[in-house]
Amino acid sequence: MKESEKQAYFTEAETEAIKYFKDKFELNVVITNKELLPEMALDSIALEGHVAEHEDQEFTISYDYNEKKMKNFGMSPAIKEAIIAKGYDPFEK
Repeated sequence: MKESEKQAYFTEAETEAIKYFKDKFELNVVITNKELLPEMALDSIALEGHVAEHEDQEFTISYDYNEKKMKNFGMSPAIKEAIIAKGYDPFEK
C-alpha cells in the first residue's frame, strides 16, 4: 500500500471513529494512536483514544476500510461507566 493511500485510510478511520462515538454514545473523543493491521490478514486500522478531557475513559476500536464500518470495540471500565450513565448499552450491537 502506498503511503498516500495509507494516510487517506488513517484520515477516514479517525473521522469515522469520532462520528461513531458522537452518534452512538454522544461522546466527543480524541484519537491518540492509529495502526494499519497486517493487510494479508485484515483490511482494518486499529485506533486507540479516550473521551475528550477524560483520559481515563479509554477505548480501542478498529475500522474496516473495505466494509466501511467500525468493529471490535474495547473499553476501559471508566468509559463503560460513562456510556451507561448516558443511558446507553455499550454492548448493544
